[in-house]
Amino acid sequence: MKVFMVHEDPWHAGNPYIYTLIEGIQKSHPDCEIGWGREPFWQDNICSYDIVHFHWPQTFMGNDTHTETDLLHHIEHMKAAGVKIVATCHDLEPHYNQFADQGGSMQIVYAHCDVIIHLGEYSKALFEKRYPDAMHILIPHHLYDTVYHQFPSREESLKFLNLPENRTYVLCFGTFRAKEEQQLILNLSRQLADKKVVILAPSFMNVWWRRFRMPHQRLKKWFYEHFYRIYCTGRTWRAVKDCDLPYYYGAADVVLIQRVKILNSGNALMPMLFGKMVVGPDCGNVGPLLRHWDYPAFSVDDLSDVGPCVKEALQMEKAGVARQNMQRQLNEYSTAVVTEQLYDTYLQMVSSVL
Repeated sequence: MKVFMVHEDPWHAGNPYIYTLIEGIQKSHPDCEIGWGREPFWQDNICSYDIVHFHWPQTFMGNDTHTETDLLHHIEHMKAAGVKIVATCHDLEPHYNQFADQGGSMQIVYAHCDVIIHLGEYSKALFEKRYPDAMHILIPHHLYDTVYHQFPSREESLKFLNLPENRTYVLCFGTFRAKEEQQLILNLSRQLADKKVVILAPSFMNVWWRRFRMPHQRLKKWFYEHFYRIYCTGRTWRAVKDCDLPYYYGAADVVLIQRVKILNSGNALMPMLFGKMVVGPDCGNVGPLLRHWDYPAFSVDDLSDVGPCVKEALQMEKAGVARQNMQRQLNEYSTAVVTEQLYDTYLQMVSSVL
C-alpha cells in the first residue's frame, strides 16, 4: 500500500503530528510506502499512490504557486485514476484569517474526500451534515509519546528555567495568535489576584529576537512580569525547543489553553503525557475532550469563567487527579494505538470497505 501525506516536509511542520504518524506506521507496517513533498504532489506520479491524505490544505496552498482551480483539477485527475482521497479535519476555517484567501482549498478538499478523519465528535457531527457523500471516522489526536521520553522533576525544571521555587505555575504554550488570547491571560492574572501564582507564557510577547533587544521591548517584558506575573521566558515568537519542552511541563502545576476560537489542539493532549491538569475553552473538539476526563473548561462567551476554572484545576492537581488518569490516557491516545487505527482505515479504503 502506498500513502501520500500532503505536506512539504512533515519533519519541519512546526509540530510533530504528521511525522510521528508516519514513523508509527512505518515501524509497525514497514511494507507501507509513505511519500510527501510539494513537488511530488503535483507530479503525475501521484496517481501511483493508493491514498492521498491531506492535512491543513489552506496552509499547503497558501505557500504554493498553484491556484485553487489547479487543486480542484488535480484532485479530479487523481480520483479518476482510482486514488482514494482522505483528509484530517484539523480546522473548520483558517486561524484568525491566516491564509484566509486559501479557505476555498479546504472546501475543495473536503468536498472530494472519500473519508474525512475527525479528532472529535463536534466536527464529525458538523461535517456529516455538510459533506454527506464522505465517510466520517473518529480517530483521536495522539500523544507525542514517541517524541518526549524525558520527564524532569519539578526541582530540576525550575532550576533549568531559572524560576523561583515558591510559586504556582500556570503554563500557556503556543503562539499567541490574536489580541483576544493575550487579553485572556491579562484577565486571568486579575482574576487570580495572587502574587504567588505565575503565568508561564514563553511566547506571550510574540516578537523577534532583534526587536526584543530594543529597550522598550525589554521594558514591556519587565512590566508584564512585575504587574501581571506573566513570565515571558522566550525571547522570540518561535516555539520552545523540543529539548526544553519537558522542563516547562515539569515546572507547571496546571496547563491552560489560551485559545478563544479553536477546533482541535495538541496542547490539550500534551499535558496528559506529563501527568498535568489542563484547562481549555469549551468549544470545538476541545471542550468534549476535557469534559470526557472531567477537566475544567471555560466558556468562550464569558471569560470571567477562566479564573475559577484554573483555581478548580489547581485543586484537582493537588488531589492527584491528572496522575491518576495518565495510564488510561496513554492507553487511549498513544501513538501506537492511534497509528494502528489510521492504518486500519487506510486498509479498509484500499479494499473499498469504506
